[in-house]
Amino acid sequence: MKIRIHNNAIRLRLSVSEVEQLSETNEIKEELKFPSPYSSFIYILKASTDENPLSITFENEQISISLPSSEIKEWANTEQVGIAKTQVLPDGTHLQLLIEKDFQCLHKRPGENETDNYPNPQA
Repeated sequence: MKIRIHNNAIRLRLSVSEVEQLSETNEIKEELKFPSPYSSFIYILKASTDENPLSITFENEQISISLPSSEIKEWANTEQVGIAKTQVLPDGTHLQLLIEKDFQCLHKRPGENETDNYPNPQA
């Protein structure tokens, strides 16, 4: 699972096997380790049993994003490319979330293994 953070937006891109894992186990997690004495940065995407449209939390160096399991299952089992959500913050600003299936690039980059990515529809 790749993460991109820019301003007040989080973008997650998942490979084929990661989408399958999320659909089957209801959770996928990544960890970015830093040299000692620093902590790791963890980000988790999970399916929730309640139908709350979106929950994003950040505590203990961990971003946790929850979406309804029904929405994740529909996304995983259809041609739907992404899920876009917005969470209004207490100060009135918005936190944007985009979860996408990760497509193979049209132009190959040296050292990139994209065998587990979705075929690019423009290829």
